[in-house]
Amino acid sequence: MPKSTSQELLAVLQTGWARYVTDFEQLSASDQAAFLERQGYGRFHDLLAHIVAWWEECLKIVTSILDVSEIPSREYDIDAFNAAAVAAYQNWKDDDLLVHFENLREALLHLVADLPTGAFENRRIDNWLYACVVEHLKEHKIA
Repeated sequence: MPKSTSQELLAVLQTGWARYVTDFEQLSASDQAAFLERQGYGRFHDLLAHIVAWWEECLKIVTSILDVSEIPSREYDIDAFNAAAVAAYQNWKDDDLLVHFENLREALLHLVADLPTGAFENRRIDNWLYACVVEHLKEHKIA
């Protein structure tokens, strides 16, 4: 049985992720620092880099499956992947990264809205979308 539904993914993308940056910005400076410390990042920029790198990976993999040119599964060294994400975006301007975050969120919205019937029966599609949209927001929930 699939973990995800289009409706759930769309709702999370349209609510939690759509408000993510604003929710962070509305925290006091001390609450922002405490949140980032709990998340293991020194800057919000680095946390966003981590998020967008996983979204890029998700889009690449799910699209490859739908295009019948599936990228083989692989094991991820999570720490190395996250470090590479932070390094890849370290020289980006904050505004550019925020635009990229929003563009990827929109791309995920379109991908989910346009999924063919039965797409969630493919475990890789289901697992990637659920992990990168639902679970990732739970892991990085701004409270």
